[in-house]
Amino acid sequence: MFVTGAGPGRHARRKGMRGHGMLNRPAVFAEVSRALSEAGMAAVLRVRVARLREYQVMFGYLAAEALVDAFQRVLRVCLRNQDVVIAVGEGDVIAVLPGLAEPGHVELAAAKISRAFAEPLTVAGRPARVFVAVGASIGEAGCDVGDLCLAAYAACEQARRSPERYALAQERPQRTFTYDDLHDAISANQLELYLQPIFALATGELRKFEALSRWHHPRWGAIRPDQFVAMAEQTGLIEALTRWNLNATLRMCAPYLRRDPGLKCAINLSPIALTSAFPEQVAAALRMWGVAASSVVLEITETAFVDNPVALMRKLVQLHDLGMKVAIDDFGSGYSSLAYLRDFPVDELKIDMSFVRDMFGNEGRNELLVASMVDMAHRLELHVVAEGIENSAVWTRLGELGCDCGQGYYPGRPAPAAEALERYAGE
Repeated sequence: MFVTGAGPGRHARRKGMRGHGMLNRPAVFAEVSRALSEAGMAAVLRVRVARLREYQVMFGYLAAEALVDAFQRVLRVCLRNQDVVIAVGEGDVIAVLPGLAEPGHVELAAAKISRAFAEPLTVAGRPARVFVAVGASIGEAGCDVGDLCLAAYAACEQARRSPERYALAQERPQRTFTYDDLHDAISANQLELYLQPIFALATGELRKFEALSRWHHPRWGAIRPDQFVAMAEQTGLIEALTRWNLNATLRMCAPYLRRDPGLKCAINLSPIALTSAFPEQVAAALRMWGVAASSVVLEITETAFVDNPVALMRKLVQLHDLGMKVAIDDFGSGYSSLAYLRDFPVDELKIDMSFVRDMFGNEGRNELLVASMVDMAHRLELHVVAEGIENSAVWTRLGELGCDCGQGYYPGRPAPAAEALERYAGE
């Protein structure tokens, strides 16, 4: 096994991260292709260090480099001699595992890597806890290399929200769509906006719509959002996708938001889309569609606060100063830090559906956790939304706990924007 970086040859020098795309893509694709052609079944693992930027800010560049070196040393121990590791970013690697006898072996490898970082490492003479996420996909000869890598990337994003810190692609990747397909779909306005209603638990009144992008490929049919969002983040299309979602949401919701000042629309943001130009782009869209900033809630996942909190803070402050609300989405699914609630301009918590769907399970612990999150948020004067409500018992209990709002299949499923607006907000 060896570690290689950007540039020609297997033993090229490791480079740093540029943006959020995959560096050294040709080397990755070549190695995966070789593994599939020579060994039949192979796996692709993406292993990524979280909180690296935060560590860099606290202890400096040299300490961060030492942390990455320690990460790679531990990773080497976890893998076989024939496995290949290619650096695709700073603290971000692709591991290619050729010659797998059984599909189950890849889960064993992913779990082994995750467990290896359970205890702090010694870095530059001090203990350092390294948080990693491991995403894995499995392929056989003849499968598409790009799809195999994309599946590993999507699984890694899922792993960041998983307590086990590793995740497997749900199915072996099949040929679906390309960069050009997604680029054309965004440019030609071929995506479709769906809206899911959010209701006040105490009164049942409509309070908000969450905007969701959907894509029906002309050949491959419905493409899962996690798949095309992952590709957008890898390839730099996430900014265009975010602009499409923002403008489509404001265009459809504007008449209803102007008519009812208490109604709001919530828009999901990838931290990668939060460029320096984004606040002005949002302000321009609000002016164009005649929507007040106070009618918009920007949702960003809890895991986004881990990677680069300093830069994220600056951008969220700018957006908050425009008058928009900021919500932490999927709260409780990652490494929650109360410092984020203290230091960041946050107005709302959205409790992750993993707690809500099974609220009466886990010997009552989930309900206790939900109650604690609601109480803590209210003490901090934050609004609370519960995600994933699927039955009346959970709806009723959340109301008794004082949760402000809820969404899920029980109160209202996502629907095409025009249909949802007419059904839930029509006169």
